[in-house]
Parts: sequence; structure tokens; C-alpha cells
Amino acid sequence: MSGQLRRRIGFISSEPAGLAALLLVAALAYCPAAYAEPIPAEENMTAPADPAPIPAEGPTSSASAAPATEEQPAEDPLAPSLRVTGSVWRSNPGIVFLQTPIGVLSLSSKTALRDVKTSHKITLSVNGSNTAVDVRDRRTGSLVHRYLSGIPRYTSGEKQDLLLWTPEGDQTFAPGAYAAKIPDDAESPIALEVSETGTVKGVHDLQFDLQISQAPKADSQTRMRLHGTISKLKSSFVFLDTPLGVVTVSAKTGVRNAKVGQDMTVWIHGDHVAIDLYQGDSAAPVRRFLSGRLVYAASDKNSVMLWTPEGDKTFQADHRGKSSLASVKEGTPITVELDQQGEIVEIRRLN
Repeated sequence: MSGQLRRRIGFISSEPAGLAALLLVAALAYCPAAYAEPIPAEENMTAPADPAPIPAEGPTSSASAAPATEEQPAEDPLAPSLRVTGSVWRSNPGIVFLQTPIGVLSLSSKTALRDVKTSHKITLSVNGSNTAVDVRDRRTGSLVHRYLSGIPRYTSGEKQDLLLWTPEGDQTFAPGAYAAKIPDDAESPIALEVSETGTVKGVHDLQFDLQISQAPKADSQTRMRLHGTISKLKSSFVFLDTPLGVVTVSAKTGVRNAKVGQDMTVWIHGDHVAIDLYQGDSAAPVRRFLSGRLVYAASDKNSVMLWTPEGDKTFQADHRGKSSLASVKEGTPITVELDQQGEIVEIRRLN
């Protein structure tokens, strides 16, 4: 079962026994693992200050891009999509904890991540069922490691070249001496380590854990789109069953009054968060929560402008909204709650 990138989102442990348990799960589990109860950061760890925004970077690879031989299908609006960069907070051989703008991210492996340093930054990118993990030198931006995961697709019947998604687009890779480690099962994902020039350097077992515990506090260049069904509520966390596993989403992102069984979609765009709650077969959300920094749309302060998945929009505040904004300075993080008609229900400061 080597060579698979497995995703378990929502489990964070700060104790040595927890680290050992996490590695044991990584060694034994094949299917997406069951989630553990989330532990709020303020209860189980003292998180460092948010790192400064890191410009998005990508390697210049000489691996050949896939030829456009047929029309590509339209993007699935519900497919998971994620890009988040974090600074190394703590590391041990085989496991790394990162502080990201949206929460703590951990990466673990039985065969990789042996030389990660605090001078490195790590970017996790997800596109549907494909994943990329880039480890870069924070000072120079040079690539240290790249791990690509996905269902292997071959460019020919001879199965000599693999086609995998990268943040720069689909690229082909020749497994070479590692061909024997590629599973024969066409539905089994693989995780390859590749160089900046596209040379395959290894086949590894790798998993990641992410807890969405806050809205970004600065323009982090974080991007996320995630859709799922609420399976559980506990304390201030919503447990969202998604294609990536069970994601825990804190109420600090702006969501309120969610119910088990509701569908929910979460978008993150820089320091903006949008969360839609659905009920039954309704195509329109019954509630939408928009979180970001307060920007007045006009000098009379009767309307606010916020990012939405459809672009920046202006919302007129009624007398309740105006009274809520009376003592709030522009630039303060707020959440605007909208009803099914897109009208403001409440404006509140974001915790």
C-alpha cells in the first residue's frame, strides 16, 4: 500500500503519544480514516503568531505538459480545491506541524519528511482527487521536495509515462526504476516525489491533517472550495463529511446555527470566508455567512462591500445592520449573515 497520499482532516495532537498514534494510523490505514474529536487550539496548544503572507510560487518544470487531444470537461463546482502555505512550527522525523492562516496543518509519512527544517515553508494544493505538497526554502524559494498524488494515468498502452496533475497543470513523468512500485490497480492513488526538472525520485506514503479553526487574519493567498454534509456538531465545531474526509470547521469562521444533515459549502479567498448552508433540495442556500474586513461601499455608511464566490458585492444595511455597525471601525473583521433572498439578517464582529 505504499505510494498513497491519504487525507485525514481534523485530528490534531500535541502529545508524544498522539504523534505515535498518528504514525500508527498512517502505517495501517488505507481507506480515509475516521476522524478524531477536534481539540481547540486554545485548549491543547499555544499557537505561534500567524506567519507573514508568502507569495505564491511554483517550480519551473521541464516535464512535458499533456497534449490537448480532447476537450476538457467543465470544472466540477463542488470538487474540493485548496491551496494553503504554512511555516514549520514543529517537526520530528516523519511528521511536521505547520502553522497556516486557517489553522494547524500536519503532514506525516513513514518514508519521507526526514529533513524538513524550520527554514522551510510548505504549500499544500488540492485539485479534486489530486494533491501536491511543495517543500521550499523560505529564504531562496528553491524547491526541496515535491510530492504529487493522484490516480495514475498512462499516456500510452506501454505504461512508460505517467500523467499527473501539478499546480502548473497536467505533466508526464517517467517512473523509471520506480515503475515496479506503481500499483497495478488503476483506481489506487500513488504519491510520487519528483524533482524540479520532473525526475521521479521516489514513491512514498504520505498523509495530511488540517483543522479549519479560524478565518485568515491577513491576505494569506489561501484558496479553498469544499462541499459536504454536516455529520456532527460538538462545542463550536461543525463536522463536515467531504470527499477529503471529515473536516472540522470552527464557528470562528463565521458559521452559525448549522444542523446535522445540512449540506454546506466553504470558500476561502485570501482573508475572506464564505459559507453556504442548504436545506433539502433547495438550490439556493437558506443561509450564507460572509466574513471579511469591514469596507463601507459609500460615505453614508449605509452599505458594506464584501467578497463572495461570485465576486465583490454591496449589501444594503437596514436599521438593525446600521445599529450593529455604529461602533465598528472600517477594517474590523465582521460576518454578514444573509437569508435565502440575499437580504442581511445580522451583522456582527468576527470572533
